[in-house]
Amino acid sequence: MISKTSKNESSALVGHIFPLVLMILINFNASSQFYPAKLYSVRDGMPTNAIYDITQSPDGILWFMTSKGVASYNSLDWKLFPDSLKLPNSPYSFIKSLEDGSVWVAGQNRDGFIIRYLKNEKWHSINIEDIGDIHGKFCFDVKIKKNDYVIAIGNHNYIDLITISTETVNRIRLSDFPSLEIYSISFKNDSTYISSSEGLFIYSDSIKPHPVNTALGTQKEVLQVAFEDESLYLLGKDWLGIYKNDTFQYLNKGTGVTTKSQFNKHNLTIDQFGRVFFSSMSSARFLDPSSGKSEILFVNGRIFNAKSNKIFVDDENNVWVGDHRGLFKFNVLRFQNYNENIGLANDEVAAISTYQNQLVLANKSDLNFLSDGVIKKKLPLNYKAGIRALDMAYDGQNTLYIAANSGGLQKYDGINLTNITLPENDNNNISTVEYIDKKLFFANTHALFSLEGEETRKEIDLSGIRNINYLNADSIALLSTGKGLYLYQPRSKKIKHFTSRSLNYQNTYNVCKWNGQYFVGTGGGLAIISDNEITPYFTTEKLNRVAVYSLFVSTNNKLWIGTNEGVFIWDEKKLINYNRSHGLIGDEINRNAFIQIKEEKVWIGTELGASVYDYSNDISLEIIPNLSITKASTLEGQILNESNNTLKYNNNTLEFQFIGISFFDENQIKYRYKLIGFDDQYLYINNPNSNAIRYTNLPPDDYQFLVESSIDSNHWSSPKSINFTIKKPFYTTYWFLIFVAFSLIVILYIIYKIRFNFILRNQKKLKKEVRQRTQEIQSMNDEIQAQNEELLSQSEEIATNNERLEEIVQDRTQKLQEQNERLSKYAFMNSHELRGPICRMIGLLNVLKLTKSEDREKILNLIQITGLELDAITIRINQTLETVDFNELYEFHSNENLNNEIESKKANN
Repeated sequence: MISKTSKNESSALVGHIFPLVLMILINFNASSQFYPAKLYSVRDGMPTNAIYDITQSPDGILWFMTSKGVASYNSLDWKLFPDSLKLPNSPYSFIKSLEDGSVWVAGQNRDGFIIRYLKNEKWHSINIEDIGDIHGKFCFDVKIKKNDYVIAIGNHNYIDLITISTETVNRIRLSDFPSLEIYSISFKNDSTYISSSEGLFIYSDSIKPHPVNTALGTQKEVLQVAFEDESLYLLGKDWLGIYKNDTFQYLNKGTGVTTKSQFNKHNLTIDQFGRVFFSSMSSARFLDPSSGKSEILFVNGRIFNAKSNKIFVDDENNVWVGDHRGLFKFNVLRFQNYNENIGLANDEVAAISTYQNQLVLANKSDLNFLSDGVIKKKLPLNYKAGIRALDMAYDGQNTLYIAANSGGLQKYDGINLTNITLPENDNNNISTVEYIDKKLFFANTHALFSLEGEETRKEIDLSGIRNINYLNADSIALLSTGKGLYLYQPRSKKIKHFTSRSLNYQNTYNVCKWNGQYFVGTGGGLAIISDNEITPYFTTEKLNRVAVYSLFVSTNNKLWIGTNEGVFIWDEKKLINYNRSHGLIGDEINRNAFIQIKEEKVWIGTELGASVYDYSNDISLEIIPNLSITKASTLEGQILNESNNTLKYNNNTLEFQFIGISFFDENQIKYRYKLIGFDDQYLYINNPNSNAIRYTNLPPDDYQFLVESSIDSNHWSSPKSINFTIKKPFYTTYWFLIFVAFSLIVILYIIYKIRFNFILRNQKKLKKEVRQRTQEIQSMNDEIQAQNEELLSQSEEIATNNERLEEIVQDRTQKLQEQNERLSKYAFMNSHELRGPICRMIGLLNVLKLTKSEDREKILNLIQITGLELDAITIRINQTLETVDFNELYEFHSNENLNNEIESKKANN
């Protein structure tokens, strides 16, 4: 549907809006700063952006009343309770946690007015029939009284006190004031404080006006009260006061809180250090303790964060503000921040300087003049391509000099901004400027110059100078790009060069003298000048090898160190780091953007704007997460607790879930854990989302799981622990081993007895068999003995036969030898004596055939003689053969003859 507005209606609307915008802008310029805050919205997991009320339970969990009902946040996860519970979800709703962990809600939903509370993870309903239905705004509080709950409901000009156990309702009317309107109700011990349009009242046994009403006079409207020790703080329309020791004092008149909340969301709370925060249909505000002024808690990007529903300070002193557009959190107020959103010409602040009674913040191409923290004037530099304000120097009178890189050297005299002309052929890219002893020193890319009066003079040719620092009346330091550090004496023109063995430490940015030693900021980290060298200086591992761009010594003699990881403050014992998570607007500190104004404020220029460090608001807390073990279970689903912590040997895979709740910086939560009996030392977890640990296949033993949590890795929570035992397998338990040992003994005894009886029976049987065998052996022995005797006689007979045989053999051998001799002789005669005559005879016969007749007679006679000789030889052979008995030789070789002869020998014996 398209809505049309008439011209008159539009004019009337503009007439209403313009004063409102003008008022906001006036208030904004009056403050002209914002405080660092963490913003939460649906993009961060919130169920809705509309936050109506906030509380915190003892376990550290934050609870929210939202447009979608009740939600909780444990610094890791958001949880929204379902619509089926029919919890309140309107702006006319409240939520509060009590010390027993119960969470109470009261308010409207689509079914009407309800009161419920959550305890032991179960929601309980409250009978409200006797108080009737409530429409629109009301007041609510609840407390524990003698193990019972008492609820206070304020509506119009009466309150209902409900005792839960008896369901009794005590209605108290402020009948003396028929037009009275109750704004809030607060329990304090046994009394009920009622803030109203007619002042403050107390109910214990009866209604009484508080003594402060007399001091308030006509400004009697009290929107809210808060208690701090013995002090009573009161928030009224456009005023803030304190009642202590029967005396009332205004803390501020003109707070800016001029409207009553239509939802009765009047906020007044005091943090742990006495800082007061308040609102009512307005932006969240706080009382500046140093000035006493009421200041808006501006958030970067949320300048018009009006109509906050709730301001809540949690256990860690974080300040939470919820409204219809979301939720934001301030963890500290030590830094006030400036950037383009709140009036600077640009975000980055490259240099900071004083000028007369003002402070000058230099952006890239503009100067911002501030007075009492408020931006009064913005002045653009004389523009040239590549211009960038790098440094500023004030002469203490009327002139401010600006090193503007390609924009050259410019000066401001309070009226005009002009350029200073350098000698011809000199480069106009000015990198740094410093005013020392009525003389201005500045440098370009290749030389150092001085300006005194109207005369510009080149001091020394030296390239790469990026910064000039005053050291003493005789020396200035020249910091260079990649060439180390130079000490220059303007009077004598002497120069001394300091270098480093490390290339990164050759790149220098700043130098200062602290506790008798020169400290140098370099690209490699913090360094000192020692033995004519630039030497690395170690503070702690956190600052080790972090590039240092700027240095200065504060009035309380601490070394401030500007890096690309924020600001470090060093006192030779303790190193403190502030970065964006601590409220600093940016992490990269520019080299000429450190300055201390008075004693309580340090201005710091960064790539994202300027931060003001306020000593008075730097309240250090040891932030330690609220740690709990949320679940310990086995793989089989067994949940461990004090009464159920014994596990079977095969149920030995466990998972521990834990959470450290801290809202200071949810991303910095760390854990360390150890399983005593398994781990030798603590194991560390740096990811806050990794809050579950699993151990698998643990051997049987007694264990204790320990876990601790921290924000800064220095301060750890007390350990949370859970003890458990993994039982040994039944076969390794003492009773089982004893049983097994006893059983083995019994079995061995039975085996022994069986074996013993078996052996005994076998022995009897063996004895019987032995007797039988013995008898058999004896008979066999007798038989063998007889056989032996027979064999013995046979042996003797054989021996006798052998003897006889030897005699026969010897006799026969002798005879054979004789016979052999005769035969040898016979053979010799055949081979020699007989052969000779035969050969001659054959020869003579052959000769006879060849001889003549007259010689034949002679040859025949020779043949005759040879024949006679052969005959004689034949006779001798025959005689020899007659002496050899061949039958006898045969008999010698006959076994039968041999046996007969043996028998004959036996017979003769």
